[in-house]
Amino acid sequence: STRSTNSSAPITTESTEPHVSPAEFLSVTYYHVAAILDPADEASRQRRLCDSLCLGGRLRVCAHGLNGALTGGAEAVRQYIEWVEERHEPRPQRAIDWKLAPVSGSELFVGLSVRETAELVTLSPGSPISPLEHTAPHVSPADFHRLLEEEAVRDPSAPAGNPPPLVLLDVRNGYESAIGRFEAPNVATLRPPLRQFSELPRWLEANVHVLRGRRVLMYCTGGVRCEAASVLLRQMRARGGEGGGEAGGEGSGEEG
Repeated sequence: STRSTNSSAPITTESTEPHVSPAEFLSVTYYHVAAILDPADEASRQRRLCDSLCLGGRLRVCAHGLNGALTGGAEAVRQYIEWVEERHEPRPQRAIDWKLAPVSGSELFVGLSVRETAELVTLSPGSPISPLEHTAPHVSPADFHRLLEEEAVRDPSAPAGNPPPLVLLDVRNGYESAIGRFEAPNVATLRPPLRQFSELPRWLEANVHVLRGRRVLMYCTGGVRCEAASVLLRQMRARGGEGGGEAGGEGSGEEG
């Protein structure tokens, strides 16, 4: 098949292929936080594998891990997942959350982009954020819901105690949070008006007072932005910004 290295945009034209089972093609999105000792070599291996499996999409490779979105034949996607699992052997606490979805032939990515980058997701060009250390603890969806329920029944007139009040931070871009978001009684929901994720550090610096003395429960779309944002919040706290932060899954997480 023919591939373009400078485009990973999905095909949007109407397919002329005969109708196929939704399971014939799959999309997979994932990220994996792990030490990559030789990102250039990893990127080369990933590129060769994706080419051999006729996978399209985009993949970021850095010293802190992998972050990708790919499409292709269902069997090829499964082979890719098996290769990554065998090569990187994720620890149980860092198990890869493979997000799979059926796609049609007209929704396959055109071209393949495998890039060596400084960060898993662009956040801080001056000093790359590494989620290998100091990321906030993850919470499960059930615990995320429980924390919000507990905050909803907290007596606002009671003296501040342990745990501190909760604040909900949406670290997605503004257009994403406009479509849908979490809200809960007695919980302030912060929605930074971001056009892109790299604008988050400036917003946090300007609004650190809102986070002071609070637990921060955050969410995003796939989890990787929460990983980076929680590290940034903890760095701010270490500098005396009192940001705090809990990171997480689909993106959820918490820290006192």
